[in-house]
Amino acid sequence: MIVVIVRILIASVGGQGGLTLARTIAEAAVVSGLSARTGETLGMAQRYGSVVSYVQVGTEVYTPKFLPGEADYLVGLELVEALRNIHYLKESGVALVADEYRPPFTMSSERPQSTRAEILDALKSSTSRLLVVPARRLAVEAGSARALNMVMLGALNAASKLFKHSVVEEAIKRALPPRAVEASIKAYYSGFKYAESLLEPSK
Repeated sequence: MIVVIVRILIASVGGQGGLTLARTIAEAAVVSGLSARTGETLGMAQRYGSVVSYVQVGTEVYTPKFLPGEADYLVGLELVEALRNIHYLKESGVALVADEYRPPFTMSSERPQSTRAEILDALKSSTSRLLVVPARRLAVEAGSARALNMVMLGALNAASKLFKHSVVEEAIKRALPPRAVEASIKAYYSGFKYAESLLEPSK
């Protein structure tokens, strides 16, 4: 058997739903008949602390974590956290980053002078395969600002083509409370369509 593994790093701050995003990806893998493992490292316990989730999906997966330089995809729910973890992305990897500037408390000591524009410039300098998504706007248009993570799930699936749409819908139903499902599915499709439009080769 050929073992195929896709490694995804999710960089976020507390309260953005990074852990829920990881769980939803794992549910989609299970529905697809694949193996999945997730793990996380948490920064400051309070809201807005750093949260990094590791997700591995494949035919055979035994551990969630991987090393810097091994991620096929970096999904950043916040610009500073995306930059902080960009070293996990392999050279051929793709960074999918929400245009969301909500620096964690630790930024004051790490990057005291950094502006949103400077963070974006640093990301662009760090990888040639960067897709910045207006995730909050798309989430609000879908019916819930909290669905920003599902917008990024759509962007990830547009870039990776890991799952069928029906599989993602089922995963969302399994991972999220019923009241959040409708807006989350709409947000997923919005993120998918936005990313797909940017990823299509120019005609």
